[in-house]
Amino acid sequence: MRKSTSILFLIALLAARVPGSVAQTASGSASSSSVVLSPSAQADLIRLGGQMMLAGKAYEYDRELADEIGPRLTGSANYVKATDWAVAEFKRLGLSNIHKEGWKIPATWEPETLATARMIAPHEQRLHLESEGWSPSTPEGGVRGNVYYLSELKVASVQAQASRIQGSIVLVDGEAIDSAISDGFGKLFDALDAIGKAGAKGLILGIGTTNNAPSFVGVTAFDGSLFNLPTGNLGREDTLLLKRLLARGAVEVEFSFTNRIRRNVTVNNVVAEIPGTDGTGDYVLIGGHLDSWHPGTGAQDNGTGAATVVAVAQAVMASGLKPKRTMRFVLFGGEEEGTIGSIRYVQQHAAELSHCAGVFVTDTGAEAPKGWYAFGRADESAALKTIQPMLDSLGAGGVSNNGEFTFETDESAFLVKGVPAFVLWTPVDKYFLIHHKPSDTFDKVNQRDLNLGAATVGVTAYAFADSTGELPHLTAAQVIDQLKSVNAYTEYQDLLAHKVM
Repeated sequence: MRKSTSILFLIALLAARVPGSVAQTASGSASSSSVVLSPSAQADLIRLGGQMMLAGKAYEYDRELADEIGPRLTGSANYVKATDWAVAEFKRLGLSNIHKEGWKIPATWEPETLATARMIAPHEQRLHLESEGWSPSTPEGGVRGNVYYLSELKVASVQAQASRIQGSIVLVDGEAIDSAISDGFGKLFDALDAIGKAGAKGLILGIGTTNNAPSFVGVTAFDGSLFNLPTGNLGREDTLLLKRLLARGAVEVEFSFTNRIRRNVTVNNVVAEIPGTDGTGDYVLIGGHLDSWHPGTGAQDNGTGAATVVAVAQAVMASGLKPKRTMRFVLFGGEEEGTIGSIRYVQQHAAELSHCAGVFVTDTGAEAPKGWYAFGRADESAALKTIQPMLDSLGAGGVSNNGEFTFETDESAFLVKGVPAFVLWTPVDKYFLIHHKPSDTFDKVNQRDLNLGAATVGVTAYAFADSTGELPHLTAAQVIDQLKSVNAYTEYQDLLAHKVM
């Protein structure tokens, strides 16, 4: 049964008067408007959802990215192929304003040779180690030295133990890294940087899930710069072995690898649009990152997200829909190195951000969606209720205000500028088993679940694009309140202190 426009408007008006369902900013004040859809717009959403579920292209797009193009390290030849693929597909679909937008990264990084590593004392044994992302190559002949286990990864701890770190190969395990991250990524990188300044020969991060599954984090401090010390990524069983042996005496290891480094490289984001009919210049942005780590093929992280961006464009064009606001599709680079591509995008487009009615990002894999992360904005949650019946039919009618992932992907650069920003909410239990690992491959992707997620993104973004209402942009003070409400303000302060945002 369709509801008339007047009834929809009345519902939206009543929602603004009912405690608990009020569309509010993070500071608690009621927003002046929300998302209001006409009956024809609701029919369009049903049409679009059906198109994406029955004839959606997300699964095929992800296969092309993962299997045919492969891993897409930022700035690599494969990454360039992926940008060309996206431009060609947007052109084939008939989108407008298709182009690449370049930004500079201080260095690109790719393994040139396989790493070799072994324990020399107390006995000889092969170790399962790979070069960590954005590590420099080892000197000719590799690095060799006694291992020093650093249990606390803080600048003060490094400085206090500098005499023992000097000349050693420092081992840091996952527990120390996780603890350091709780103080902020910036402080983590400060501590890692201090290890090199203390005169260590090399660094080993014991963060692999198993000996057969290194888990990459990258040692570039949010900006794509090369690290100051040869750094290896060691498997879990080998890490535990080294720690047990260190408890009994000295341990000596050596490792070697060569990485291909290029300096001051231009990396491209890819942009395309479906023009709006209202002529205001207002737009919604559907985004995801195109880059990936290299041990697998980046099928889930973030092939599924990139595929979703293109699949939404394909479905809107195939359905013949004409949104009021422009739908802008952006594939970002440099996300894995610190959301660099989206930060640069926001800087380059600062003058027009006031026209952005919402940002919708996908970057948590392709398990069946649960809804959206709204990051503490009650007005965003209220706006989603307008289309909740349709989202419920996709199993995605929920809203999460968990702030754990606030600064984990590309919506964050927009969120801190007050733009309404959403990230697709999916379970991540299976995702994190393969995240940044060799097992992130296309065979892990479930077509139905991916289509459900893509349809959720398409329906939600189109609803915002075709709405006659809008959500407010938050002031700087309101953004701070929002971040505090989801326990993300300390992390934001850390990023500001390190000149990231």
